[in-house]
Amino acid sequence: MSQRTKVIHLYKTLLYMGRDYPKGYQYFRTKLRTVFDKNKTETDPEKIDKMIESPKMAACVAVIGKDNSPKFIKIYQCADENAGLQFHYKVHTSIDIIEEKLNIGNKMTVDIRDLYLGLLFATEEYKIYGYATNTKIKFVVVLQSSNVSLRDNEIKMIFKKLHAAYSNAVCNPFYIPGDEIKSKSFDTAVMEIMGVI
Repeated sequence: MSQRTKVIHLYKTLLYMGRDYPKGYQYFRTKLRTVFDKNKTETDPEKIDKMIESPKMAACVAVIGKDNSPKFIKIYQCADENAGLQFHYKVHTSIDIIEEKLNIGNKMTVDIRDLYLGLLFATEEYKIYGYATNTKIKFVVVLQSSNVSLRDNEIKMIFKKLHAAYSNAVCNPFYIPGDEIKSKSFDTAVMEIMGVI
């Protein structure tokens, strides 16, 4: 039995054991199929394991100012210039949806408005979530659609961490309101949210 056959057998066994957890089973099955379809000759178990490892939490995190200009955009491993532009486009598209949700919320109830705006829109590859502060600062997080492990309350916690990190960065006496955010501590917090650190 070859090394690759042993690895495939091991993952099939794990897949069979995971049938009691439908979401995990579905995710693992599709991830396993895409990995082996992409690279049919790989035999090194460590490389296969890296290919199968779970996706990062967030693909892109953005902070948008009151005037709808980006104050901070962090994209996970953007080697391709077109991919960077794609995320900028997704963030700017979500601004219109956020503005629409905020205007509807203001008409109904001003005081009890939830800061978390939920899923703004989804594409084949990504899900875009939004959050707006009382001071009209908007946070946008782009998650991979394949990341089914995150629940709504976990995404709310991501935004609360991001809001706290933003508050700390803005409270710096050397920060000029309205400028881009260049804080190292804020960048580190965003990297943690993205699952890089």
